[in-house]
Amino acid sequence: MNKKGMTSRDFAKLIGVSQSTVSRALNNSDLVTPEKKEYILRKAREYNFQLNSQAQSLRTSKTGTIGIMFPKHFVGMTENCMLAYVYDQIQKELSHFDYDIMVIYYDRDADDFSSFERIVRKKKVDGFLVLRMELSDNEIKLIEEFKVPCVFMMNAGSKIRENLNYFFSDSYYGGYIAGKYYGGFPEYRKIHITVSDEKSDAKRRMDGYRDGLEECGYVLEEKDIFNCKIGIGSAYECIAKNIEEFTKEKTAIFTYSDIVGLGVVQALRNLNIKIPEQVQVLGMDDVPLSSVLIPKMSTVHVEVDTMVSKACRLLLKLISGETISAHEWIKPHLEIRDTTI
Repeated sequence: MNKKGMTSRDFAKLIGVSQSTVSRALNNSDLVTPEKKEYILRKAREYNFQLNSQAQSLRTSKTGTIGIMFPKHFVGMTENCMLAYVYDQIQKELSHFDYDIMVIYYDRDADDFSSFERIVRKKKVDGFLVLRMELSDNEIKLIEEFKVPCVFMMNAGSKIRENLNYFFSDSYYGGYIAGKYYGGFPEYRKIHITVSDEKSDAKRRMDGYRDGLEECGYVLEEKDIFNCKIGIGSAYECIAKNIEEFTKEKTAIFTYSDIVGLGVVQALRNLNIKIPEQVQVLGMDDVPLSSVLIPKMSTVHVEVDTMVSKACRLLLKLISGETISAHEWIKPHLEIRDTTI
């Protein structure tokens, strides 16, 4: 049911609560109980109701816009399916609270006055969700100087600033459970295909994989580690160039990401190599493509929905003036499908 032109007063009367309760619930205030907040959000979706963002911004001096800072390695939605999925989930979550999104790309050729600095100084957004692993000292200084609400999420960098809020995926643990899983297949050689991007969290994933294997009595040697770029094409080429390494004995491959894994699977299938009997493939992330393409890819599932929900709701509380902090590592889990035994 679509109620065009419905005011917050009309909506409140329709669902049997006060106008102030509607406003608080849709602004994610803790003054409303979780049960009532969920009820109001459900009814808002049912009646296609949103707060009038222009009127709201005039009253609160808010822009109604959240900035999303994309990482350095982002080259487009096609190659970065995980980020595309994260972006979609953020958009869905924030739409419930009548917030728009502004994407801030990594400024490769930034001068002294970068796009990020311009956005902060001109107060173009109410806060930031940071998908980059790290920010520069200058960017951190700007955030602190202008007191911009900010929440980091997804993958952690080498420097973790405990004075900033974050919800990170525990990539080390993801690699660890992959290693423990493959440790149950003594007849398979264990291989890791990683990426050479220094700004990725590849080292955490590899360290976890190595430690998981070691607990099962296996050593991940340098000859068992292969490199490619983040992308299906580069992963395909890695397999094609080193095909003898992957087929001289039964092999279990853990890839840096699902996208790398999809390239590996495509190359193996084109070379008529049986999956998973001869070669097992285990990815990481669990992007939607992984469970759609045939064969469905086994993967380490990263809890994107949980991270997005927690990060967005914390950011909205910070924007509303609450003093609150969060530092959480969210553990992934295995999703065993067609490409592993």
